[in-house]
Amino acid sequence: MNLEDFNLIRLSSDYKFKTFDCKDEDLNDFLLNKSKVFLTDLVAVTYLLESDVHTVAFFSLLNDKISSENFSSNNQWNRFRKGAISAEKKFKSYPAMKIGRLAVSHDFKGNDIGTAILDYLKELFVDNNRTGCKFITVDAYDKSLVFYEKNGFKYFTDDDKGKDTRAMYLDLLPFTN
Repeated sequence: MNLEDFNLIRLSSDYKFKTFDCKDEDLNDFLLNKSKVFLTDLVAVTYLLESDVHTVAFFSLLNDKISSENFSSNNQWNRFRKGAISAEKKFKSYPAMKIGRLAVSHDFKGNDIGTAILDYLKELFVDNNRTGCKFITVDAYDKSLVFYEKNGFKYFTDDDKGKDTRAMYLDLLPFTN
């Protein structure tokens, strides 16, 4: 499925939700009960992918950074920094955009909508990079790790292996022309 088959809408505080169920209570609850609070509090912005009658998917975005705190050792951080930027200046942190939540309606799973959303975000932040954003980060649920791996995300560390979520990142530089 192509994202162009749907409407992409930025959530507003007066938006009336259409039906949505991804079969994950936490993600459903975020969309229906917390996404507007995060918007009002200037914490995250949620985008909805919609058909005429349903919310097909949603994702929320917020600012993030990658720093030594993301890694379990200084050696890991130094290896990461060595490959992070071609300039001689080594930064204490690197700009990132975090996917706070990403969910696809149960009725639309298996149609590569999640991958299409990630492809859209890569293009958006590479071609329309207004403030400098080198990475996309996510705290991926255990059940979505394979999805993010298939889409090029890497783990910061193995310290969170076996936990409910794992911190991952995607370098956007390979997607530049």
